[in-house]
Amino acid sequence: MKTRISPLFFHFATALLLVLWSDRVWAQDEAIPVTATRVVSAEVSPSVPAAGTVFSRNETQITAGIAGRLEWVAEPGDIIGAGGPVARFDCEMLELQRERQVAEAERAAINHRALIGEVERHDSLEDSSVVAEIERARTRTSRDLAGSELTIAQIAIKETESQLRRCIVRAPFSGVITERLQRAGEDVERSTVLAAMTDTRNLEVRASVPIRYLPRMRVGETAGVSMNEMHLEGRIRKIVPAANSQSQTFEVRLDLPSEAPQLVAAGQLVSVTLPLSATAALTIPRDSVVLREDGTFVMRINNEEVGSGQGKDIINGHPLEALVWLANSMADRDCDLTEDWIVMLGSVVQTKWIELNDHVEIEIEHLGSASVRFV
Repeated sequence: MKTRISPLFFHFATALLLVLWSDRVWAQDEAIPVTATRVVSAEVSPSVPAAGTVFSRNETQITAGIAGRLEWVAEPGDIIGAGGPVARFDCEMLELQRERQVAEAERAAINHRALIGEVERHDSLEDSSVVAEIERARTRTSRDLAGSELTIAQIAIKETESQLRRCIVRAPFSGVITERLQRAGEDVERSTVLAAMTDTRNLEVRASVPIRYLPRMRVGETAGVSMNEMHLEGRIRKIVPAANSQSQTFEVRLDLPSEAPQLVAAGQLVSVTLPLSATAALTIPRDSVVLREDGTFVMRINNEEVGSGQGKDIINGHPLEALVWLANSMADRDCDLTEDWIVMLGSVVQTKWIELNDHVEIEIEHLGSASVRFV
């Protein structure tokens, strides 16, 4: 005895047509105007959304250039201009050291001048036997040694002066002190971190973008930056073509406009819309229904092909008539057609009766396949 299954199954299994709206527009009884248009190929410049973070392009830790006792360190929130003082050391010992070295250099200079005069006198008596040759050689040696000692003393003064200049730690750029790590009265070693500083006027956005978009990203393009219901325009300054192995993303850096420091702060999260290079694509209106006539449909029962056809074979009369009926019927049941649903308007194969344990498979080009077994 054969088991009969309603032919509606086959209409369900092969019903596919792309629908791009979700509102219940078919719940009304009045006629709705429909305009037919063609799909055209055009150059389009899509964009990709990404999450970004605002960073300062100048951000550094201020370190001590010498070892010593701190007299003063700027506080968090202090705005320092480029070259302005961030910290100051007690440099009394260095100043005394420099005074001593200056005195030693003067003494070395006096000794050097005296020996130069001695050598000149000996040279003037070279034709006489008053001064022995060995004495003249010893005097020249002493003169040369005195000259070297003078040079060393002068270098020592320069070294001390360099340390004295480092007694005042200066800002490498204009910015604000964000953290103070050492306080006045503390003794610190050279290279100790004293404070952290950030340039709040020179900001950029760093966004992570899926690596598949790397070939379509261009430096110099304008990108949208949004935060707190505000919108800015940034410019792609750098593309870092190195993917993160875990997230499979690469970094894009955007310059922000001059007014950005009044609107955003370093560390703030923003939304970024990055433009991609133009590509040829098929374009349709956003509220369109796409009717596809291409694609092969195949039905198999127990792995045996029992019917096939093309998508255009199911469109009889105006294709939207069946779609309108479906939308109205669903609206009567408080159901909607949803955007991106795929619906078909009929079957491309004849009605087939199946038996118990039959395995039925529908294969639709571009979409895939579906199968069912009746038990």
